[in-house]
Amino acid sequence: MTDEAKKILILSDNQKLARALELNLKGRWCVVKTHLISSLEQSPAKAADYHLIVIALSLPSSEPVVALARASLGKHLGQIPFLIISDRPFRSAPGENIRHLNFPFSLEALHTKIQEIL
Repeated sequence: MTDEAKKILILSDNQKLARALELNLKGRWCVVKTHLISSLEQSPAKAADYHLIVIALSLPSSEPVVALARASLGKHLGQIPFLIISDRPFRSAPGENIRHLNFPFSLEALHTKIQEIL
């Protein structure tokens, strides 16, 4: 499967960050949806439709674990790769398939991390 056929879901706590990620990834991968995390509380994302879920957190009050819970994505841990972009580093358990990228980040670091995952 080519990179262009790999579907990415972007979730963020900030619409501008979500849009910037979408624009920067679209030329290389297939970004199918971009959502604010708060909007998913009413209608959870259908995570099984994606090859990667990017959760981008820019607000100092945002917690990665809380974002996963709000987006109702916990049940997909270990099944779908996650990339969490946050200023709060963390370690995931083996087999959970969760990677971390520090915020702020460079586009080169973002592309490298996604390429490693996919």
